[in-house]
Amino acid sequence: MKSTLSILVCIFLLSLNPVFSQDNRTDRLGIGIGPSFMYGDNTGVHSKFKFKVLPALSVDYQKKITPFFDVKGTLGWQMINSGDHYNQEQIDLIAESNQPHAFSGSVFYGDVMPIYHINPNLSGYIPSLIKVYTGLGLGYFYSKRTDEKLILNDTRRRTESYPASDAGVYIPFRIGAFKDLKSDADIGFEATFIYSPFSELDGNDLQQKRIKADMLMQFQFYYRIHLGYRY
Repeated sequence: MKSTLSILVCIFLLSLNPVFSQDNRTDRLGIGIGPSFMYGDNTGVHSKFKFKVLPALSVDYQKKITPFFDVKGTLGWQMINSGDHYNQEQIDLIAESNQPHAFSGSVFYGDVMPIYHINPNLSGYIPSLIKVYTGLGLGYFYSKRTDEKLILNDTRRRTESYPASDAGVYIPFRIGAFKDLKSDADIGFEATFIYSPFSELDGNDLQQKRIKADMLMQFQFYYRIHLGYRY
């Protein structure tokens, strides 16, 4: 009985052999699109979930270094808009500090980060259906906007619109998951958190919010094609 059971176990394990994975991840080129929002001094009332949700778009390239690590470069764009969330009293307080109370425009950004794959395919192991990764890096942004500011000493309470821009460094954090397709490609989802330590994304530096830094949050769906040969 024991010998029969042993034979059956061996047959079962041998039948699983075709699904044992190999370390065959390649370099990848991807494009992502999805919703995003901004956390700034004049971007809404976040505690009440009153803020603009707008599109973001990015392209990335991932270079494999080891089974667990890639280097990832990302170029992206995010639409930004303050929305219309403030009453006249709040607008007056912002104008007293000679700051804009509203804006619309775009943020262009680029960054590089190491990516750690939590559960990559490894030789001799059954592959994971969904693979998860995370990373922390460093980048540079350019924020191009049309700002709006109330002119308090104008008897008509005129609002002035003017072009504005800012640039600076940021720290991106990403976590994502993807699934390999039968073709040489994969699909996935990625959450990105962009932290601007110098509060320059929205052109307003009152820093009256709970967290002083400006931040972008993105949720993008990705399609990536595999490049080159399998390692």
